[in-house]
Amino acid sequence: MGTAKKNQCLLWEVRLPDKTFCGYVLGTMHTRDQRVHALLPLLEPYVTQCQVLATEFSIHETSGDPVSTLSPVEDWTPMLSRKQKNALKKLLHRFHLGTLDQYVNLPPLMLLQALVEELLGKEATQPFDLVLAVHGEAMGLSIGGVETLNEQLAILETIPLDVQKKQLVQVLANQSKYKRQVRNQVKWYLRQDIRQLYRVSRKQLGSLRKLLLLDRNRRMAKRISRMFENKPHFIAVGAAHLWGGKGILARLKKSGFRLVPVRIRLNE
Repeated sequence: MGTAKKNQCLLWEVRLPDKTFCGYVLGTMHTRDQRVHALLPLLEPYVTQCQVLATEFSIHETSGDPVSTLSPVEDWTPMLSRKQKNALKKLLHRFHLGTLDQYVNLPPLMLLQALVEELLGKEATQPFDLVLAVHGEAMGLSIGGVETLNEQLAILETIPLDVQKKQLVQVLANQSKYKRQVRNQVKWYLRQDIRQLYRVSRKQLGSLRKLLLLDRNRRMAKRISRMFENKPHFIAVGAAHLWGGKGILARLKKSGFRLVPVRIRLNE
């Protein structure tokens, strides 16, 4: 087990003050990039030390149609200019994501997330965080979630449509720049630079950073603490949630846990 600079580490070993082993915290990324998926066999020695693998929400919650649980939102497309609508239609066609009419009653951020996933690449059939959970279950671990899918969807319903539309429009107006930023996130992830991932996410979220990042950090850290007190867990959450004074790692340390960075030797 190698050590690393704290800001250049995706995996962290967690112990109680008396050195009792609690498990691991891993920063993940929702991408199908094969370079990221190369982490899976390297993580096995650490996953096998645990009894439960918990991602942001349990993979078993995705068996139904999560969109059906959302209340329809007011059609937000009239807020877009003709140029913005055409740009959005071209992206949907390019990535085979259907027609704009299919999204008019869904939160705009759901559409933005779908576009981001496409920009990150689709080399693998499923995103890395989902494959990790499936892999863990196949290894005999119980599967859980730090949050619930309904909790995450409920957050979207609290964000005003004009704020969500603004986020989407910014991407449409700066597609080349945003594409570079998204691709750079994969590079930073492969370098295990969680500080940079945190900084970029914090900046991109703008006025939504408290709701989508900081508030969730507090909630997830509290729940992770309880999980670690029960049995050894392998916790896998978005890498941007780890760093910062209000990040999950800092909050776990304040709760008395001992954290040691574990460097995974991953070829970029």
